Amino acid sequence: MIIKKIPHKKRVFLFILVIEWFYSPCVIAAPLEDITLSAESNRVVATIRLSSPVANVRYSPAKNGATLDILLDKLPSGLATDDWRDNEVLNSPQSSQIPSFSVKTNLKQLQPKLIIQFSREAEYTVQMGRDGRSIVIGIKIDQVLPKFEGKLPFLPEVKPLSATASDINKQAAILMLKGRNALAASDGFAAIDAFNKLLLLPPNDYTQDGQEWVGVARERADQLDKAKLEFELYLKLYTEPEDVQRVKLRLATLGRKPVASPSATAEAATTRKKSSQTLTYGSFSMHYYHGASKIDTVDTASQFGNPLSQSTFSAVDQSALLTTVIATERFISEKYDSRIVFQDTGYSNFLPGQTSRNSLGAAYFELKNRVSDYSVRLGRQSSSGAGVLGRFDGAAAGFGMTSSLRVNAVAGQLSDFTIGSKPVFYGASLDMGPVTIYAINQTIDGLLDRRAIGSEMRYFEPNKTAFAVLDYDTIFSALNVAMLQGTYIPTPERTYNLYIDHRRTPYLSTRNALNGALTTSLTDLLQFMSEEDIRALGAARTGTSNMASLGVTQQVSANWQMGGDVRLSRYEAMPTSGLWTSDPNVPSGISPTLTGLMPESSGTGNEWAISPQFIRNNWFSSRDVTVFSLSFISSPLYKAQSFYVYGRGNLTDKWTLDASLQLYRQNYGTGTLMTRIMPTLRTEYQIRQSLSLDMDMGIETTHSDTGTQTTDGKRQFFSLGFRWDF
Repeated sequence: MIIKKIPHKKRVFLFILVIEWFYSPCVIAAPLEDITLSAESNRVVATIRLSSPVANVRYSPAKNGATLDILLDKLPSGLATDDWRDNEVLNSPQSSQIPSFSVKTNLKQLQPKLIIQFSREAEYTVQMGRDGRSIVIGIKIDQVLPKFEGKLPFLPEVKPLSATASDINKQAAILMLKGRNALAASDGFAAIDAFNKLLLLPPNDYTQDGQEWVGVARERADQLDKAKLEFELYLKLYTEPEDVQRVKLRLATLGRKPVASPSATAEAATTRKKSSQTLTYGSFSMHYYHGASKIDTVDTASQFGNPLSQSTFSAVDQSALLTTVIATERFISEKYDSRIVFQDTGYSNFLPGQTSRNSLGAAYFELKNRVSDYSVRLGRQSSSGAGVLGRFDGAAAGFGMTSSLRVNAVAGQLSDFTIGSKPVFYGASLDMGPVTIYAINQTIDGLLDRRAIGSEMRYFEPNKTAFAVLDYDTIFSALNVAMLQGTYIPTPERTYNLYIDHRRTPYLSTRNALNGALTTSLTDLLQFMSEEDIRALGAARTGTSNMASLGVTQQVSANWQMGGDVRLSRYEAMPTSGLWTSDPNVPSGISPTLTGLMPESSGTGNEWAISPQFIRNNWFSSRDVTVFSLSFISSPLYKAQSFYVYGRGNLTDKWTLDASLQLYRQNYGTGTLMTRIMPTLRTEYQIRQSLSLDMDMGIETTHSDTGTQTTDGKRQFFSLGFRWDF
């Protein structure tokens, strides 16, 4: 690890920033939540955690390169406000074992993607994380960790693999060896992690030994109570006399450690001192955005013999400065892993009559105890699932009771709602290996807003993964979410993706009654409506969506990859909702009450989409990627076709160029035709390793024809800015 020391004053300043902006009134959804690194036997695993679920991950190049493009689909989260910030950049923690890298979002294009830029060429694998909202990249290190041969005292033996060993046994053997190496290096915490991962695998040839040695690892990490539980569990599961006698002896001598020599004690103290480290990293960026539009409208049908009419409108529609600060300070020791995380965006709007705002994405302190296996996070943070609907200000805590059982609690106030009162909630969850069950209660303006129970289920193997979520609201007696996504990799060259989703949009809640209302407070509605009537109105103003997709990716050659998706979606109709009342002061004699009146909305019917895709690497240089994408959409309301091409490459070691072209054509059932053409160009110049300039520009032209009126629009836009990494 490269350790960056910072003066105490700077650390205090960072903490003051967190406190100063903690109660920021507005939030922009930052897609990149965190990047963590963990070491395995011959690779470093980088986990990129996102603030919302994703699916259908497709990446290129397939095995190695200096730049990695990860194409993905952002899944609906059930929130009314669900936008992600584009061109966000997050840097990885520094490591001496792998090249450093940055992660940049490119989400506004037709195909959302993450761009991973390594400091040098790397060999990797990519897959979905177990929680459905993270990407896991396994990066090969230059040297394999040392393997100890022969019998060493106080170390487990790793049984040799047979020629016909299953994939599970192969994976378990690697984890067993990793735990053995960690014990040999006196790293009890790494050993616990390796043996726990082994025990989460399906039963295999190494499960029994893993159960014994996780107890030994906990004993050597001074977790005596948990070591006792592990040994007792072993004695309940296994009955071989020789093994039982050995583990009973371990249990009887638990905590009796040999006296170390003075030289060994000094060496251990030196090792502990070296293992304590402080890391500080982040970025500061400023970008100016400008956009101008012009719209020409022509009435093509004359009325009563009058000549055709024309109108033109032009205006500057965007002039703003976006300033972003992302900072993390992390302290790691043998016992603790703590961090302060701060992400803030200031939006200065220069248009007349428009207001500026500040958006706090994250500001939290997190503490993890590696010995007692508990964690606490305080401040503004993103949901980690378990029924919490978005970013919130509050606290989340967890405690590992055993290697496969963890208790969690969370409480706070949702921060993604900027108008009216913000919901307050508390909940609890239980992690039982691959299954999480939870319960959550939420109130707003003194009324019960949401009360739900649910479960998150994970299945994880090297070539098969699945993630499922069920969320049931007990107040409305209705299912909020039923979702399943899975990945199957039968061969290294082929990948299948499945996604099935049923959800209420937004999530069922009492506050949905305020959608379309003339007030932002449920307290106002309580003046003339009962709580049951308000809840019924909220249910009537909650939509329902269903979606299913199946995708496949095939590596055709070393540089060509092809794939495609078939998708079916449907949005159900919503009834008329709201009330009217007589009012003699209104000419029509009636006026809407505070509830407002929302007219009936028709459903979309079944909408089909077929999207083939072709990806080419190293076409014009050794570090470029080109993506061709087609899309054909058919629904009862319209037919649409689109073509999208995107290319990115390095002009020099310091210059990077991105270019794209999007063509879109849509025919409505009413006879209206709409077309759109949008070319964009983006370039970045790396002044030095920690400082870069970037600029992008584009033109969007649209044309629509209703038969009686034609409209031509043209919008020109550009941005210019810099980013400093520290």
